[in-house]
Amino acid sequence: MRDGLDMAADAMVARGPSAARLRLLFWTFLLAFIAQQIFSETRFGAPVQLLALQLIPLLIFLPGVARDNLRSFIWLSFVQLAYFVSAVLALFAQPSDLISIAGVILIVLLFTVTALYVRFRGREQRGSETQSAIKKEDP
Repeated sequence: MRDGLDMAADAMVARGPSAARLRLLFWTFLLAFIAQQIFSETRFGAPVQLLALQLIPLLIFLPGVARDNLRSFIWLSFVQLAYFVSAVLALFAQPSDLISIAGVILIVLLFTVTALYVRFRGREQRGSETQSAIKKEDP
């Protein structure tokens, strides 16, 4: 089992160009999805408490995501699946609603970018671990 220092060292690994672009796309799609959720709820006059309750599952993982913790990204992707189900239900309820269509598109893009980021960033971190292990073995 890895200790906290090893995990902190993983976050220090330089991001490659693909991971950097995916991280930028992640934040863009996340903010767009949050904006879509806010707009979707406020246009029907939903109370602020309901909106907060709806967004808390997304916002819980932001500190870990900001620290580049891959476990936070992975757990966030599980939460995104629940938002996908909710977006599809809203779309079936109102098939011609552009906000519902945008919600489905944004959550699919967000999930895809999250999964790709975890894949690329995980490879970078594993590659760094391999390089450091090789350096430790060489006298």
